[in-house]
Amino acid sequence: MHPLSAIDAIGPAWNHTRRLLWHPRNWRLMLKIGAVAVFAQLGGANFNSGTFNRGLSSGTHHPGTFPHPAFIAAMVGVIVFVAIFALLFSLALFYLGSRLQFTLFEIVLRSDTTVAPIWRRYGAATWRWIGLKILFFIACFAVCAPFLIPIIIAFVHGVTSNTQNGTIQNPAAFIGTILAFVGSIIVIAIFVAVLYSLLHDFGLPSMALESTTMGETVRRVWNMLRAEPGQVLLYLVMRFVLGFVGSLCANIILFLGIMIACIPFGVVGVLDYFVFHSAGTGGHILMILVWVILSLMLLALIIIAAIILSGYMLTFVQAYALYFLGGRYPLLGQYLAPYWPQTHLAVPPPPAYQPPPTPGPPAFEPPTA
Repeated sequence: MHPLSAIDAIGPAWNHTRRLLWHPRNWRLMLKIGAVAVFAQLGGANFNSGTFNRGLSSGTHHPGTFPHPAFIAAMVGVIVFVAIFALLFSLALFYLGSRLQFTLFEIVLRSDTTVAPIWRRYGAATWRWIGLKILFFIACFAVCAPFLIPIIIAFVHGVTSNTQNGTIQNPAAFIGTILAFVGSIIVIAIFVAVLYSLLHDFGLPSMALESTTMGETVRRVWNMLRAEPGQVLLYLVMRFVLGFVGSLCANIILFLGIMIACIPFGVVGVLDYFVFHSAGTGGHILMILVWVILSLMLLALIIIAAIILSGYMLTFVQAYALYFLGGRYPLLGQYLAPYWPQTHLAVPPPPAYQPPPTPGPPAFEPPTA
């Protein structure tokens, strides 16, 4: 498999995704792979929780009174319990997403849709991958902290200097301070997201196929970035554009589907009202029960459609990463090679050599008198 540019990899990735998800015409298969793809996104940074801060800011305190010590102890116990539960839940989701990233990788690579055996194969690799991501986020924090701390200090100073007695003295400066702070945070978040995309797209395959160490995985990602910086940059741009366009199309399709689905559910709900609204208390209870069932059915359809559409888009992004990397990682390319004739419009071979025709004898011209 020869290396593909960031543009040329789009077509094979789209055809590969269509062959994997659309050709079987099986919505259960699309839902299963879509759920794997959606939950695999939980393998990123998902440790933050605002429960603790909201708990501290809740409640009222009247001047001149002091809560009973038992009440304070109970509140502290509840806050600690909620914080620990939120932390453990976030860690469980982080582990689930990290392991499903390997599962989605192999599903797309081998077109093997048996999730359970794939899940069992990557127990040890998941812990190495989690360790690498934790080190990555720590390194990103260490790099961004010298920029982030002055930004926070400048933001706090700008807000406090423009606020006196609860009123804003200079609205233009106040809004400018907020916009500068939000813009700086967005720039830092994009920087971290770009580095994480490189680590995930170009590092996870070697861990999955060769069980490489964390250091070797980072070295391979760096070597690829250094060897083809232009193509890697174009790949990142196209990855963002394709993801944005895919999400936009998925949301439009989901919205139109909801509008269409609401028609029969709405008709049934209106008929239910005309049938039971004058049937007494029992009829009212039955009418509300039918409405609840219809609402739950509609909600279930929306969730299923959202998972299928999001999963299709995320599977395509994963296939796009594999086809871009396949020609630069021979072992990965060997797995994609069987699908290459079916998913790629190959460059036509040059025409066979044909010798020039042998000149025949000159045409007969009668002698002139």
